[in-house]
Amino acid sequence: MDKIRFTAKEREFVYGVAMKYMKDEEKAHDVTQDALLLAYRHRASFRGDSRFTTWLYRIAATTALMHLRKDRRVPLMQSIDATPANDDGPAHPDEPRDEASTPEDSWASSEAVAIAGERLAELGDKYGKIFSMRFVEGYSESEIARKLDLNVATVKTRAYRARAHLRRELEQALAA
Repeated sequence: MDKIRFTAKEREFVYGVAMKYMKDEEKAHDVTQDALLLAYRHRASFRGDSRFTTWLYRIAATTALMHLRKDRRVPLMQSIDATPANDDGPAHPDEPRDEASTPEDSWASSEAVAIAGERLAELGDKYGKIFSMRFVEGYSESEIARKLDLNVATVKTRAYRARAHLRRELEQALAA
């Protein structure tokens, strides 16, 4: 396998692009490594129509955006119910309780989960089952498609529609 080496200037350039998007040194290093690996793998696709740094910038920016998108993917039920299910208070009596978690927060969170459960039941099996499998149980779209004998595009569409519907319903219910 032939070796390719990026110059220090090119590595710094990609790191700078990554920092612009990630705002965190550790994450920027991860993006830099992934972007340089992608650039190496797809080096044959560089046609020379633009400058090499322009091509490298696009790879770095796209890689950073993909990392940000992946970081944003938090299952909806996990983001709604931010408090642990078995939160009976501090493990030890002398241990201080988390100040961010007030009884009002716990009540609002449990109310949101109850509302989400009701609204999810209203969706029926067509959307509710896919939502549950995707965002609660954590199956991938392709796994759900195989299990339910559906097209992956159908699973993606139904998961998106269910999530959007549930989000609208929760925003309305919690705003009231």
